[in-house]
Amino acid sequence: MQASRLLLGLSVGSLAGCAMLDNLPNLSNVPGGNAAAALKPPGITYQGAALVQSPSHKMLAAYYCPEVANLPLGSSAAVCRGFFGPRPAPEQLTFAFDLRFRISNPNKVPVPLASILTAATVFPAATHQALGAVCTQLCPEGQPGCGADPNACQASSRDIRSLSDFAGAAANFLVSQGLAMAAGQKPTFVAPRVSAAAELDVSVRFSFGPQQLLGVLKQLAVQSADQLKVGNMPTFQIPFKLEGTVFFDAGSLGRIPVGFGPVAGTWQVPTGGLIPSAGAAVAPAVAPARRPAGGAAPPAL
Repeated sequence: MQASRLLLGLSVGSLAGCAMLDNLPNLSNVPGGNAAAALKPPGITYQGAALVQSPSHKMLAAYYCPEVANLPLGSSAAVCRGFFGPRPAPEQLTFAFDLRFRISNPNKVPVPLASILTAATVFPAATHQALGAVCTQLCPEGQPGCGADPNACQASSRDIRSLSDFAGAAANFLVSQGLAMAAGQKPTFVAPRVSAAAELDVSVRFSFGPQQLLGVLKQLAVQSADQLKVGNMPTFQIPFKLEGTVFFDAGSLGRIPVGFGPVAGTWQVPTGGLIPSAGAAVAPAVAPARRPAGGAAPPAL
């Protein structure tokens, strides 16, 4: 089975120079006089990565059948059309997923979310891998396009995963559609911050570049060529592995990195396909109990 390893960096932007940091409290007067030591890393709880948009099995069969059925006398296109209908354009076969986290801020001051680096491996058990990367900035409310930061997904620590670790990634494999702070919200590119001693649920939505992912899924269709020849629709499953780093902006103190993953799972492409809602509520893979403000932060994955 040919695989695609998708490595992506999603930057929700370095907010230095943006108005959001003007609201970050002055940490120079914290007890003990050590501001950097007083600021604790927020807790990150991975809550799941769910498919929220996909074509139906019939659409995928109609797309792949003419390529893999290999029927005699050049009849594949006509026979496949009779079985599954007209072949759709790649743009009609969009896949998207939501990556969800719960963020807990144990500090007595709000901490803005700065950037999220995510690495994903599609079909991680296979050998042939292709890399893709994306880095997308979010800006404070009312300041669209506040400027790109080339260091948004970079880390100085060797123990923290950085965008430079995935320098061989191909462009346009994955596209960020924005971040939402609650189920049902439309994803936007407005950067949130986590209030003092509080929790925030965030959901980052991605869509795959159709041509790239369809090239990967073709291997599933090749394995199901005999089914397609007789008009049967194969089952499509997409195994994945996710890992990365969430960066928080501490103003003049720099950034606070918190790692997550690796976590693994499988997206089951539904028979009838999926059409996303504005915010597409996603059932978490793990549903940790909410803690009271000031309580112990959930462990970082």
